[in-house]
Amino acid sequence: LQAYFFENYEAGLKACEQIVSSDASVMMARVSDAVETQYIMANGKKSGRIGSLASKAIQKLMEQKKWDLEQIAMSFVGFEGSANHVRYEKGLVGKIVREHGGISVGKGPGALYDQKKYDTPYLRDFMLDRGLVADVSETTTPWKYAAQIHTNTVAAFHKKMDELGVRGVVFCHLSHSYHSGACQYFTFAIADDSEHNLDTYDAAKRVVQQSFMDNHGTVSHHHGVGEEHSPWLDQDISPAGVFIQRKLFEGVDPGNNLNPGKIIHDGAPGISSNSSDA
Repeated sequence: LQAYFFENYEAGLKACEQIVSSDASVMMARVSDAVETQYIMANGKKSGRIGSLASKAIQKLMEQKKWDLEQIAMSFVGFEGSANHVRYEKGLVGKIVREHGGISVGKGPGALYDQKKYDTPYLRDFMLDRGLVADVSETTTPWKYAAQIHTNTVAAFHKKMDELGVRGVVFCHLSHSYHSGACQYFTFAIADDSEHNLDTYDAAKRVVQQSFMDNHGTVSHHHGVGEEHSPWLDQDISPAGVFIQRKLFEGVDPGNNLNPGKIIHDGAPGISSNSSDA
């Protein structure tokens, strides 16, 4: 894994779009928004003297470039193959990164990627024990709407939290990239230990999912539909698409025995265990 920094998330998105459209066949191309970048860095294990000096040098370079350190975005790109092939692909990617104003910071920060991936469940359990509600929502959209869906979803979440008078945080990363578009993976947490915290969760989940629909996104990318997401399926694939799926299910499962209501919304509560219809 090679790590890069960009001035902001939008610059990272544009670089990832160009990387997957180039001759480079990278294993993965991922970029975190500013808040997730801060989360990753804050949870990094304490580095040694050399690591600290390198971090200070990188920070100095960012300051020289007049970057707002609150807006920087960290990216990870994975390479595989022979040494010559990896060297060639790193050269292609490095050129694209520089074209978008980014900087390479080597392989060291790649450890942060693994650390975040495997430490997050422990942090989640710690938060749940202290009254915080946390979850994720992911979607995919054409490249032309990638920045828009991120900006508007984050804004919609915070607007809802302000309306409810609840503190919350949301951050995002681009997780899967294709020639036509990309998946963005949002994580949100809410500080609400009241007896109404499921209602608060409901409101947060709804506003995030609806923002996906309002900004050219899909109901999901790889987590699937299920009870939580089924109320938005008609907005995703159209009422006609839902009608066709319903008829298909009726044909192969006339007794409605095979896990009903997990793709086509059946009118039962569909967002969380206590929700009303969407």
